[in-house]
Amino acid sequence: MYLNVGADTLIRGEDIVGIFDLDSSSVGSDTKSMLKKKEKLGCVVRAGYELPKSFVLTVDGKIYLSQFASGVLSDMVKKARWLP
Repeated sequence: MYLNVGADTLIRGEDIVGIFDLDSSSVGSDTKSMLKKKEKLGCVVRAGYELPKSFVLTVDGKIYLSQFASGVLSDMVKKARWLP
């Protein structure tokens, strides 16, 4: 199964490490520095043109910025029964 994070960007369900709310998780200094580092390395993929609300971390270390709220993405994953 695949998760559509926006703008026809699909991520395989088994590749997802976590789904995070951009506003609340980017407050911490560790997350901020990780996001900056990944951006410098070219590992950040912007899925869509709207203001991102969440990001998805994958096993290969890429970060996908999504226009969808983290709750919406999490619900899609749960409905697809990837997680218990």
